Amino acid sequence: MAHLQTPKPPDFIVKLCQQAGVTQRKLSVEEFEQEVAWFMRRHDVLHLATSRGDQPRCTAVGYKNIGTTIYILSEGGAKFQNLAANPQVAYSIASRIRRGRGFLKVRGLQVWGKAEVISQKDVRKFQETLDLMGVTQSLKRRGMKLPPFPYRIIKIEPEKMRYLNLSEGIYYMTWLKR
Repeated sequence: MAHLQTPKPPDFIVKLCQQAGVTQRKLSVEEFEQEVAWFMRRHDVLHLATSRGDQPRCTAVGYKNIGTTIYILSEGGAKFQNLAANPQVAYSIASRIRRGRGFLKVRGLQVWGKAEVISQKDVRKFQETLDLMGVTQSLKRRGMKLPPFPYRIIKIEPEKMRYLNLSEGIYYMTWLKR
């Protein structure tokens, strides 16, 4: 069963939040998962970190989230060689930081989990996942089909998620699967 850890913010963060009228929120596991899913839906790029041996790789990719599970449709790259050697991954999603926005506007998510690669060789599972992601419906509306290319889907189930949204009173709240 998942649980949350909420660290005590440093004094300067507490003071900054107090000056802005923001109080630290207490969330249930379900509320945290909903907040993170909401954040994921409002962004479209994540930075996926994979590794093999002592060679890390970070790749910016588009994604689709269903709840807190991430799906990435990809045509290839060295990330698949890394995933074959080590399915443990990490990724981050962050709000843009613009000059003058202020520290309280920064939002970010770090996730650690295990990736599963779904290939076209598993026809049924691949098609079901495309349907779940909305890819099939989107292509159909445009009168298109998925181009003949050996696409694969990376599915990432979170094991740990760390979220920061100071303007909403969330300071590095951490969700742990177990």
